[in-house]
Amino acid sequence: MTRDSIPIEATRLVNGFRAFQMVAAACRLNLPDLVAASPKNSGELAAATGTYELAMHKLLRGLAACRVFAEQADGCFAATDISDAFRTDKPGVRNLTLMLSEESYDVWADLMYTLQTGKPAYQHVRGKGRWEELAEKPEAATQFNAAMVEITKAVSGAFLAGYDFKSARTVVDVGGGTGALLAAVLKAYPHINGILFDLAAGLAGAREAMSSAGLDGRVKFVEGSFFQSVPSGGDVYLLKSIIHDWDDEHAGAILKTCRAAMQPSSKVVLLERVMPERVNDPDRDFTNVISDLHMMILFGGQERTPTEYGRLLSGAGLTLTRQIAMESVFGAFEAVPS
Repeated sequence: MTRDSIPIEATRLVNGFRAFQMVAAACRLNLPDLVAASPKNSGELAAATGTYELAMHKLLRGLAACRVFAEQADGCFAATDISDAFRTDKPGVRNLTLMLSEESYDVWADLMYTLQTGKPAYQHVRGKGRWEELAEKPEAATQFNAAMVEITKAVSGAFLAGYDFKSARTVVDVGGGTGALLAAVLKAYPHINGILFDLAAGLAGAREAMSSAGLDGRVKFVEGSFFQSVPSGGDVYLLKSIIHDWDDEHAGAILKTCRAAMQPSSKVVLLERVMPERVNDPDRDFTNVISDLHMMILFGGQERTPTEYGRLLSGAGLTLTRQIAMESVFGAFEAVPS
């Protein structure tokens, strides 16, 4: 409790917008990397980043108050487990932070528009949809892909630990971007070849990424819209973080397109956040509930419960065969043609 009896959690919530901007600035300046090896003072960090020392000192103290860094008795600032999550050389949330700072910080400021109309605030604020904007801005598309890769790398291990691809020969990654998930599958199963399918903006950098992963010759790159068609002949169709971008009508249309391309023996696997029926554990459920709001504000989409995924798949001519439990806030939903 604070001295005036206001819970400190309430104070942190009110100041959340300030904390986010401090963390975003720290990421842009690579401060977590700079203090990773050893503590640094504000003068050293200002010199390394070309910033004003007094301003840097105040930023560092603000970050220390948020437990991002630890201020030492000698005036230096040391790394913490939290700051490590924002480093460029470790799995974490750095790219996601940078994407959100540019993608939706201003959009969330108009949450009331979505609450009052049920429509995405993104279109209202920016004058165009998110996908349209990404197609027009290559740098934004690159940042988006980097954030998606960051998330995918965090969940792909848990997914592969629970799902067996031994019987597959061709895996189609639908809306797969630069192919982080497909790359993980192909590395784990050398007998499989892959098809990476996305819009041009989504595939930007995909060939280079697959080559760097040592997968030359095992991946076919196909450009197109999953509302029109997807490549046929796949044994498994992977859709990670695709369906949650859309309302039921559009999500159903995507699944029907996949159904049309599938063979009788094909499977479709959705890798998505799993919404709880109710919030019982705020810490466990936080990221998925916030993501549900985020999808609504940006796209008019939503995260879904297992029951809702089953209903959506059924409407597209697919039967949910099982939900694969994962050590993650994500879950995998496997379905076959009905």
